[in-house]
Amino acid sequence: MTDASSFKQWLLAHPILGGVFRLLAAVKKSNDTRQRTLKLEQRFEQRFEQLNNSLNERQQNLKLNIARTLAKKQNIDSNSLEIQEQQPLDNTLDDLYIAFENQFRGTAEEIKQQQVKYIPFLSAIAQNISEPLKVLDIGCGRGEWLRLLSEHNYETHGIDLSHAMVDLCRLDGLQATQGDAITYLKNQDDNSLHVITAFHVVEHLPFEHVVSLFDQCLRVLKPGGKIIFETPNPENLTVGGYSFYLDPTHKNPIPPTTLEFIARQRGYSQIDIYRYNPREEVGDVTPLIENWFNSPVDFAVIAEK
Repeated sequence: MTDASSFKQWLLAHPILGGVFRLLAAVKKSNDTRQRTLKLEQRFEQRFEQLNNSLNERQQNLKLNIARTLAKKQNIDSNSLEIQEQQPLDNTLDDLYIAFENQFRGTAEEIKQQQVKYIPFLSAIAQNISEPLKVLDIGCGRGEWLRLLSEHNYETHGIDLSHAMVDLCRLDGLQATQGDAITYLKNQDDNSLHVITAFHVVEHLPFEHVVSLFDQCLRVLKPGGKIIFETPNPENLTVGGYSFYLDPTHKNPIPPTTLEFIARQRGYSQIDIYRYNPREEVGDVTPLIENWFNSPVDFAVIAEK
């Protein structure tokens, strides 16, 4: 036995020592395997814990998002929801929007003729009170409605996001404030106004803002006071499918039954829907044309506190 290799062969061949050597080798191999197994188990446990923590975090985030969505859709409370203020357009876009309204909405005299139909609703309230009728016009724009109300000696005030629109009203001697309507209403006293109007405003607002607007108006109105909200009527398919989207600041058309539902759910009484300005299509008038194309292009929800 001149080298280690020969000695190992002799050792393995020995009937007693060979068995001992093989047993020791097996034990050594088993210990190595066990150590590697333990390390793998430790790494697996660490990885499993990381994955489990990540999964729990995702589940918590998902539950939170679901809860927030349900709160908005099923149990909206304007006193607890934080409503972000509507921001005015910058000066360049503001001027562009004024030009847009001048072209597409009509002249001041045309607007006045469209709005005069609401005067009887205000007169009915005014004849039953001893104080001046107090009216707030939301989205007062160029002041057509405010000027009409001033002819009846009502105490009026307008509010609009647009600095330029408010400036136009003030130059004409009208009372107007630049700002967000909901924020303005929150700063008004309970039971302080007789009428709150908003002509073609609610279609510009997200759903939660619409609900908050109804809530704040209800709080600020005197008992027996009314809201008058006019908006495009999507029951007419030409409105719902086309003309509504001419105004790039519109959010989405609101069906009459939806506004009526919101008013009732938020606590208003004697809720009425009035449809105005029917269209006339050229050609034979079939029931289909009459129901879906000749129907009024505007409607108003008028609701009493």
